[in-house]
Amino acid sequence: MLFSFLVTSSLALAAKALQKCKCLPGDPCFPSAAKWNTLSSSLSQPLITNQTPLGSVCYRSSSNFNAGACSSVQKIEAGADFRVSVPNAVQWVNWEELPSATNNTILGCPFDPQGPNVTCHQGRVPSYVVNVTRIEDIVETIKFASAHNLHLVVKNTGHENLGRPFGVGSVELFTHNMQGSNFTDSFVPKGAPHGTPGAYAVTVEPGVQWGPLYELADAKNRTVVGGIGAGGTVGAGGGWPAGGGHSILSPFYGLGVDNILQFTVVLPSGSHVTTNKYENTDLFWALRGGGGPSFGVITSTTYRTHPNIPYTAAFYVATANSSDTFLALAELFNTHHNAIADSGWAGFWPFNNNTLYLTLLAQGSPPVNASSNATLESFYAASAAVPGVNVTLNLTVAYPTFFSWYHDNFLDSSLGFGYNYSVGDATGIRIAVSSWLVPRDLFDSHPADLAKAWQGIGNARPFMVGGGAVAATDPDSAAVTPAFRTMISDIGATGTWDENATPEEIQAVRQTVSDQIEPLRQLGPIPAGGQYINEPDYIEKNWQGAYWGDHYPRLLKIKKAIDPNDLFIVYKGVNSEAWDEQVVCKTV
Repeated sequence: MLFSFLVTSSLALAAKALQKCKCLPGDPCFPSAAKWNTLSSSLSQPLITNQTPLGSVCYRSSSNFNAGACSSVQKIEAGADFRVSVPNAVQWVNWEELPSATNNTILGCPFDPQGPNVTCHQGRVPSYVVNVTRIEDIVETIKFASAHNLHLVVKNTGHENLGRPFGVGSVELFTHNMQGSNFTDSFVPKGAPHGTPGAYAVTVEPGVQWGPLYELADAKNRTVVGGIGAGGTVGAGGGWPAGGGHSILSPFYGLGVDNILQFTVVLPSGSHVTTNKYENTDLFWALRGGGGPSFGVITSTTYRTHPNIPYTAAFYVATANSSDTFLALAELFNTHHNAIADSGWAGFWPFNNNTLYLTLLAQGSPPVNASSNATLESFYAASAAVPGVNVTLNLTVAYPTFFSWYHDNFLDSSLGFGYNYSVGDATGIRIAVSSWLVPRDLFDSHPADLAKAWQGIGNARPFMVGGGAVAATDPDSAAVTPAFRTMISDIGATGTWDENATPEEIQAVRQTVSDQIEPLRQLGPIPAGGQYINEPDYIEKNWQGAYWGDHYPRLLKIKKAIDPNDLFIVYKGVNSEAWDEQVVCKTV
């Protein structure tokens, strides 16, 4: 028995010796209060050293308990704007929570505690927060985190689908309050040859969100290619471009990464550098689609801007009287899909409950592409002729600018038509997502097989965001997966659960969502197909290939050179293969 005990103990010690772990609160290596005070004195804002979860004010067992504050925050805690603005909440509540290592429960701090003695757990909410208002705050924090091997995370703004803004025992760089923006008609990248003509551009800091930026651009009589979401809380200067950035404007002007002229970024070394096609070119390539914050903390992003022209929007709703009828409608749409995109339409085509919705956008009023209306009307007429299909909306609306369309359909959906995107983008919930970039040729070659795949997705959010300028761009010009250059629609699926779900039940939801996308993986496998890194599948096994295709080896080489000590490691990010699910320990 003694020999067995010694062997077991030796194996345990050997296993621990082979691990490299981040230094967490409670560990002997964790910085003392005096060291945190020294860091705080170097910052523009006082360091938050005891941040608690948003719901802690509702727990009688918490020292934070405050009935009045609980009542107040419960009224607004589900709002996207509110969750963006505070450092201790994210849009999807599941990323504030943590599966228990000892029992079949989830450790978190939901807003409906059952009983007076229920404990509010810290979960994945960072205890230490740096409220960033200047670049020096980022530099000092990176140096401190590097010196003490801390678990460093970055919370920017908007939603995020792998929980990267939070982390167990982490220190948070909260960059939301960096809200600067600057428009110019003569931007020249740093290091450009003498005589390089200036470009219309806007430079934004990481806290700027797409809703406000669209409005600012409209006031300047310009348009910017950006993310589309209800309320406009998606961030313009951080995660969205780092993930590639698809947009309803992408078929006209390219992906977000195709419109970026320059970044400034604080590297894992603490250096603040400029990167563009003339300076730090490998880093510029990696930042455009390589995921964030794997290569550093972006402090500014400069986008090309475009003329503020009119648009034509098309809205359509059709309901099938049975699943078989919907299958026929879906197959019919698939046969028209490529022609609709090629004739100048981009947009969204969600479907659920045997109902297909279209919210499409074309440049010009009337559309500049002479075939736009006729091509779309061809599908309308064919769908109305399918027995059992009831077309309840078929409407074309002229908008004087892109922002006017965006405002009426995504900021104030009461002014819009058809699918209510404000309802579809609810926040303060627990959610799993999956997606697939479907090669365009499948719509022509396998319309029936795709229709069967659509039927298996309970709540689909397809984005018609490819083709056109996206397809015309060199696939190797940026790190984003080459699959973007041969797709037209990105098909997304979602699933949700409540606060009482067990880890097994949560995993079952994630598996179901992944399984709903599986037929698309089979029909359009890597490298022809892929996954939008901003809509990642939590349990995707070949995530390197799905996110980046054959660009991954180059990304990995750049990552290892720029971050040799793994300061910025995120789940399923570049060079995260050996790290555990919570990105706390790795096998060396």
